[in-house]
This record gives sequence, C-alpha cells and structure tokens, in this order.
Amino acid sequence: MTMSRSTPRFSVVMPLYNKAAHVRAAIESALVQSYPAHEILVIDNGSTDGGRELAAAIGDARIKLRDLAAPGPGGYAGRNVGIRAASGDWIAFLDADDLWEPDHLAVLAEGISADPDVRAAATRFDHVFDDRSQPQRIAPELDRARSLDFAEFLSAWLAVRECPMWTGAIAIRRDTLFEAGLFPEGRAVRGGDKDLWLRVLAKGALRYDPRITARFHRDSDNKVSKSTTTLDVPCLVETARAMLAGAPPREAALLRRLVNQEIAHYARYAMKYPGRTAIRVGDVYLPEGTGTAALLLAAKLIPASLRQSGHALRNRLRARA
Repeated sequence: MTMSRSTPRFSVVMPLYNKAAHVRAAIESALVQSYPAHEILVIDNGSTDGGRELAAAIGDARIKLRDLAAPGPGGYAGRNVGIRAASGDWIAFLDADDLWEPDHLAVLAEGISADPDVRAAATRFDHVFDDRSQPQRIAPELDRARSLDFAEFLSAWLAVRECPMWTGAIAIRRDTLFEAGLFPEGRAVRGGDKDLWLRVLAKGALRYDPRITARFHRDSDNKVSKSTTTLDVPCLVETARAMLAGAPPREAALLRRLVNQEIAHYARYAMKYPGRTAIRVGDVYLPEGTGTAALLLAAKLIPASLRQSGHALRNRLRARA
C-alpha cells in the first residue's frame, strides 16, 4: 500500500552497545505503540554483555538485527547503518537505555498529519535520574503544538539553552536525513546529534508537540556521554559557520548566538577535566560573546586543580539549593 506524506511509516533505529540491563524494555516500549512501528532496526556495536542476544530473543518479525562492520565509539555509525537499511519513510530514534510512552509514535504521526510539509517532528520528554525526573525545558512559545521554521527553532533553542529536539523523542523524514548528510560519524564522538538537527532544520520546518512521550535515562549503564570529554570545538560550530555565509540577517544573528552558547556550554564542562580545552577565543563571535570569551579564558588559564575544585564546589552548592 502506498502511504501518503501525512500517514508516516516509522522505522525505529536503535544503536546497541552493552545495554543488556535496558535493551529489552526499550524494544518493548517501541513494540507496544498505539501507532505501530513499521520496523525496529537494532544495530549492535560489538556488545559483549549479551544485549544482542536479548534483542534477538524477542519474538516479533518487525525486529531486524544488524551489526557494525567495524565497531567504534558512539552511536552515530550505528544510526547511519539503520537509516540506510530502513524501509520506512520516517526515522524515529530510540537508544537502547531509553523508553517511549505508548502514544509516542501516535503523537508524532498526529503532528505530521497536521503539517505534512514538515521535515521533522518532536515531542517533549522527561530527564530521568536515579533519584528524580524533570521535564525538558522549553521556550514559552512551545507550550502548544506548532510548526517552527529555522529561525523559530533557533530562537526556541536559545531561549532556554536546551535544544527543542532530543534524539529519543523525534522523527525525521528519511529523505531529509540523506539530504542533510546523516550523523557525523568520524567527525565527532559527541554533539553530533545537535549538528545533524541543525542541518535538518535548515531544510524545512519542525513540528513540535509539548506532550511528554519519552523518557531520557541520564544514569543508565555505559552511557557514552559519561565516558567522553568536551575539550574540542563543538561539532556544530563548523556547520553553523558554513550556514552563516548565505543566511538572512535574523538567522545569521541567531546562528552567531548559538555558536557562542555552545562554546560557553563546552567551556563550563572543560572546568572539570584536567586537560586544556582546544577551543580558541577566536572561535567566539564578538562583541556579543564577551561573556563567553571570558569564560573560555578562565577554562584555559586557571590551573586544572583549581578548576576542578571550583567545579565540584559549584555542584555541591547547587545540590543544596
């Protein structure tokens, strides 16, 4: 049966590496969707903890296992393998340690039906920690379902310093992913998701729904975000700079602010690492990035022991607040 643009077939793409404690629950959350997934592609990255076997034992014909030919760090290569192998017209991403509510794909499909020309759809999600959960921070204008053009997407991102799109709560047109260039495997070990979202939304609009339909587990086993550092230039900086050349004035101003915001974010994280950040002050856009430049200089010039103790003290004070 030929599907129209407003009735998407979702191919679920799930990279897997040593998530035996979580992968069955993640896959089952995709299988029980009220709007059924077309297929679930699980791409194993050389797991050694039995996670691949657990996925293979789930008896559903929609589950398709693939293996990375050359296992490596992060999930970008695995997601790209899944995108290339998918037969659906929309790709929905779910990591092997996260979960969907039963209506997640239904809410995404509803948004796509409301605006069939969008290139991506997203919902709100919960950050889940061992001792608490908190909803995604969103800009006030996202408190209702709506479509955002590129400038509106950037504005919503900058308003709360949190990207409106998170990997486990989005779907993107498969053809748009190829047009945008897929995940930057080999170019980044982290931050590549936001780099891709930037390239995708430059192609067309995002449909956002503020209903919470996904759970992002921040303290699960073997998280890549806890084993990689942020001392290099953010991946999206190069992409944003390339976009600036032909951007209209409003988009150009927003892209400059986004570059500064991401550099400031990485400079803060650099405070807790013993190494020196590779980001240069010249990477900051001035004059609007004066504060970012000062923060970056502190990350570069303050001795590592003082940086790390100051970062630890800041975290303790925040915990008490």
